[in-house]
Amino acid sequence: YASSQLVADARRHGVSVREVDINHSEWDCTLEGDATLRGGAGEASDAGVEAGVGGPELRLGLRMVRGLSEAVAERVVCERGRGEFGSVQEVSRRVGLGESEMARLARADVFGSLETARREALWDALADRSEQPLWEGEIGEDAVVLPEMGRAEEVVADYRSQGLSLRGHPFECLRHRVQRLGAVTAGELREQRHGRQLAVAGLVLLRQRPSSARGVTFVTLEDETGMANLIIKQETWERYHQAARSARALLAFGTLQNQQQVVHLLVSRLVDLSQALGQVALPSRDFR
Repeated sequence: YASSQLVADARRHGVSVREVDINHSEWDCTLEGDATLRGGAGEASDAGVEAGVGGPELRLGLRMVRGLSEAVAERVVCERGRGEFGSVQEVSRRVGLGESEMARLARADVFGSLETARREALWDALADRSEQPLWEGEIGEDAVVLPEMGRAEEVVADYRSQGLSLRGHPFECLRHRVQRLGAVTAGELREQRHGRQLAVAGLVLLRQRPSSARGVTFVTLEDETGMANLIIKQETWERYHQAARSARALLAFGTLQNQQQVVHLLVSRLVDLSQALGQVALPSRDFR
């Protein structure tokens, strides 16, 4: 399972999840509060589900920051043991991080406890300017005021830098578009009658073609309400081969199979929605 799936499932079960933070996160995801259990992303998520509402909270770890090595994260944690960081520049100076490493942290928005927004943190993460007089205001220029990012922009930035977002889901901003095309949400599928012709849309999380399935491919989509399972027969796969094989997001039309609490959409047509996602990068897990 992708980290976004585990975290989303934990939150649906009432688990409180906290963001990655330079002053609070370890390398692994951890439990905060009364719990002492610590582990990897999957282990922590499972433990959080068992804790339930009112239990310890799951703190996302620095391992969520794409491109950040465990060695760098451990240096951050070790230095933080001598005292919490007070500014973005202090992180760079005390830990001895280069511009690229600081930029990764800034893009992942890990400086929340410093009350520093993502764009401001990225500005501050540039190479040390303390010895350059132009940056000290000696020529009388006003301080740069960076525009705040909108919620949709923040969600996209979270997915690009961490592969998930606690602010929302990338498909929320596409909902009105796919709804006009007749798409229901993944959460609404169980309420629809067996045999109904409908559509569903979402990010592609998984493609799987078991050897025993006689050419059938099973695809899992995720939207802001949950997951939807698709059944794509060989002829449909070949007809929409490019979208079926490589799309990051799909709009799928077909016949709903809703029997004995097992819900699938038998797909008849696929539309590639990858371009609508912009720069959201969420590679699917493909087993073929």
